[in-house]
Amino acid sequence: MNESNKPQIRFKGFTEDWEQRKLGDEMIVTSVKRVMQSDWTNKGVRFLRARDLVSASKNEEPADYLYISKKRYEQLIGQSGKVAVGDVLVTGVGTIGIPYLISNSVPVYFKDGNIIWFQNNNKIQGNFLYHSFFGEAIQNFIKESAGIGTVGTYTIESGKKTPIFLPSLSEQKKIGSLADTIDNLITLHQRKSA
Repeated sequence: MNESNKPQIRFKGFTEDWEQRKLGDEMIVTSVKRVMQSDWTNKGVRFLRARDLVSASKNEEPADYLYISKKRYEQLIGQSGKVAVGDVLVTGVGTIGIPYLISNSVPVYFKDGNIIWFQNNNKIQGNFLYHSFFGEAIQNFIKESAGIGTVGTYTIESGKKTPIFLPSLSEQKKIGSLADTIDNLITLHQRKSA
């Protein structure tokens, strides 16, 4: 991105400036109601921890899967709401700043405080938002806002202040689609090499 908010490389036909915004101005940034370890079950609705998001980002299976009962899930989403396609979950502890895109309507719930929920409501194209979290601007912001202690954290308040450069929605779709294609090719190549 150069000083005029126009990327140096563009898809043909796109010339508008990208606008810098804060994610909290574009969507709700929050978390969910707490789930106790005693609520975990061996089947039901998938319960994600920060390490599960990290595993997914590496195309790895987690060491173990956790679940909560459908009944408990229904109670919790009545209080917190439920994730929707295009929302992004981001790790806030441990390996911070790792995104996870909600790409289908299969119910999931996640660990409060450890994962930040960006309730997108289709304000930003989901794949574009997801891939933006791997970009230098957001990753640098996360590192700077995490603090200097032994364990850095990325908080809801930091999530709201996270900067993002936004092109038009149609350009976001093209970029998100291209980034997905590249990711899929990398994954395919890694599987062939394994």
